[in-house]
Amino acid sequence: MKGTFRILFVDEVDSTNEYLKRVPFEDALFVVADRQTKGKGRRGKNWISERGKGLYLSGMFSLPPLPYRSLAGLSFAVATISVIRRYMNKAYLKWPNDVYVNGKKLCGILVEVLRDRLIVGIGVNVSYGRDELSHLDVPATSLLAEGVKVDRRVLAEELAERLVLYKRKLCTGNFCVSEFEKFCPMIGKTVKIIDGKKSPLARVLGIDREGALIVEFDDEEGRRVGRIFSADVSVRIL
Repeated sequence: MKGTFRILFVDEVDSTNEYLKRVPFEDALFVVADRQTKGKGRRGKNWISERGKGLYLSGMFSLPPLPYRSLAGLSFAVATISVIRRYMNKAYLKWPNDVYVNGKKLCGILVEVLRDRLIVGIGVNVSYGRDELSHLDVPATSLLAEGVKVDRRVLAEELAERLVLYKRKLCTGNFCVSEFEKFCPMIGKTVKIIDGKKSPLARVLGIDREGALIVEFDDEEGRRVGRIFSADVSVRIL
């Protein structure tokens, strides 16, 4: 499998995702930076990217077939959790594609679809101390804070290998959302849906074939089922 991808290790970039937008297309090309000056998270948020403290990795792929494209984030999330759980089996997924441990964010995933390529960026908090993460808007942790030491280069190679595998599963129609649901404890739980204007409560029923979260509301408007898309909201387990 290692011969099916290439990894560039660089010292510093603005963002590993942005780096791969600027270079000529090469399927399964990855870049890993020791530091990012403008690390990117989902919904336009910044990603803390201090030198040597995290794994900042992005991969570039050909576009998946259109019917499967909306499942890319879920697929890459399963690839990521399958690696993280080799080191920490209590890690789990939070829809749409974050890795959590004990209610704290360990890893974020950002998928961007361009005209000629798909880019997936992964940020893993590797060796940040708890105090270094205490100022963030979302409770966060690191592998080291959880008592786990890893070699960042080895972790990068393991992630690249699994991402290539799950991209192949996605493109051949062999990725199933049940693989994500297996690692997602919010299924069946009550959550708060935050869309900037209001924060209704709902019970999570599952994930559909387009990657949307299926939820059941039960409020003054009555009981009803709705679909939630990742670009629209943030979801928090109560």
